Amino acid sequence: MLWKEQLAKKLSLFLISFAAGVLLGVAFLDLLPKALEEIGDIHKVALTAVVAIVVFFTLERFLWWYHHHRIHAAEHTKHGDHPEESGIAAKAYLLLIGDGLHNFVDGVLIAVAFLTDFSLGVGVAIGVIAHELPQEIADFGVMLHAGFSKAKTLLLNFVTASATLVGAVITFFIAPAIEGFTPFVIAFAVGVFIYISLSDLIPEIHHRSEHKYDLVHLALFVGGIVLIGWVV
Repeated sequence: MLWKEQLAKKLSLFLISFAAGVLLGVAFLDLLPKALEEIGDIHKVALTAVVAIVVFFTLERFLWWYHHHRIHAAEHTKHGDHPEESGIAAKAYLLLIGDGLHNFVDGVLIAVAFLTDFSLGVGVAIGVIAHELPQEIADFGVMLHAGFSKAKTLLLNFVTASATLVGAVITFFIAPAIEGFTPFVIAFAVGVFIYISLSDLIPEIHHRSEHKYDLVHLALFVGGIVLIGWVV
């Protein structure tokens, strides 16, 4: 991303299609069956997933957590404007805060998944990785447009990415205390993955992709689902 920005941005759109399929595959083929098995009540599972969707919708609308502003922030920077004048630098720092929180949640979900079942953990980890790749490319673009140096961009992204490890380690050590809640965390993750795929990733594909690549995007999208079905 730092040395081949345009190529990275072009590739990221294809990664988004793959990530959208992976997240839906993890949600419906991996997390949902496990949540139903652990909780045993489809209504409780569905309600928990809906709560997750409402929570993330609220965070996105009121805290600007997610990715819609990532590309928009870079696109709306006027040519020749100083980053501070356009406000993009402030958005970049807000983006980092949101990413830190988001990565912490990812760490919690990965840890809970592995503590519940190894194959479940693998599926969730693949979903998080697939989602993070295009997300980080977009983040790098916003930060570079904000006037951050390449070294600073790498350092800040490393710091926010470390929140995943923090979330996972904390969850691992408090696991005995939250054992009774872990099935509901899995059900919550169902809603999180569905929301990210349907509200963030798929609209981005429709908005930015060229129609000549429709079959490629479809193949990557279906391929992501098939991969998870094969893994789990």
